[in-house]
Amino acid sequence: MIAQTCGPPAAQDRPIAKLSQTGCVDPTSPTKLAASVVPYEVQSPLWSDGADKQRGMALPAGAKIHVKDAPGDADDGRWVLPVGAVMVKNFLFDGKLVETRLFVHFDAATWGGYSYQWDEAQTDATIVADGGAEVAFDTGARTVDWHYPARMDCLGCHTPTGGSTLGPETAQLNRVVSGTNQIDRMKALAMFETPPAMPYKAALAAPAEAEGTTEARARSYLHANCAFCHRPDDPNFADIDLRHDVALADTHTCGATPEKGNQGTIGALIVAPGMPSMSVMVLRMTAPPADANGNHGRMPKLASYVVDQSAVTLISDWITSITSCP
Repeated sequence: MIAQTCGPPAAQDRPIAKLSQTGCVDPTSPTKLAASVVPYEVQSPLWSDGADKQRGMALPAGAKIHVKDAPGDADDGRWVLPVGAVMVKNFLFDGKLVETRLFVHFDAATWGGYSYQWDEAQTDATIVADGGAEVAFDTGARTVDWHYPARMDCLGCHTPTGGSTLGPETAQLNRVVSGTNQIDRMKALAMFETPPAMPYKAALAAPAEAEGTTEARARSYLHANCAFCHRPDDPNFADIDLRHDVALADTHTCGATPEKGNQGTIGALIVAPGMPSMSVMVLRMTAPPADANGNHGRMPKLASYVVDQSAVTLISDWITSITSCP
């Protein structure tokens, strides 16, 4: 068993200054995850302005993942990470790292997020200030405008009701990587209190891949990119439910009048059957990014500065295919 090197900093308000010193990456080759960090992939990734991503998780010695086992519940199969866990995510363009984020479980009620800014030589990454930062990053092939989030921004999406960690769940990780199902590999590493029941919950459709119906791929995209807020127990967005396992009629979107504005399109509905241009869901995906006061209507409100054109096409195709509301 490899000794765990990646854990929370000594104090939430005193993050470690250099990524190479966190124990979460290989200190001799910081662009690689530490040996004790378990890499994983998801079926339906969160859009991050076109960046490629690498993911890993670190569990404290002896700690286990709790998997919710509630058949029939839309949160069935969600993974609950133990106190002391650290989620690691790299963001890359053209194979070059621009940012590494650590999302850290400090205690039963507290998670915290930290961004590290990579230097262009790829020798190390430095902690970003509380308020975030914006840079023009040279990948060697182009210059990318990149926004490092403020630390409080992390908690705007990583909500307790949404599960805090957004990717880890059975339907997301039920995926074969390098010839082995990831859940099988994690089970062999004894990472679960009780492993997910077999057969594993069906994998989400991969939105960017040809397999799966347009509806399945669209609902998968909405689940990964919207449902962490748009769910019935969220204090701000409880009017609609975009979780994958919820029937369309129970999402309260089809034929529904938007409660938070029509994005300047008179008569628009949240989902207007057959009419993407009259659907607020699409209008919000293509709206200008939110300003400092959260105005302009882009969804997701945070960390979304570039429109996901492929997703807009996918969601539009799905809405076009809906002939009537259930």
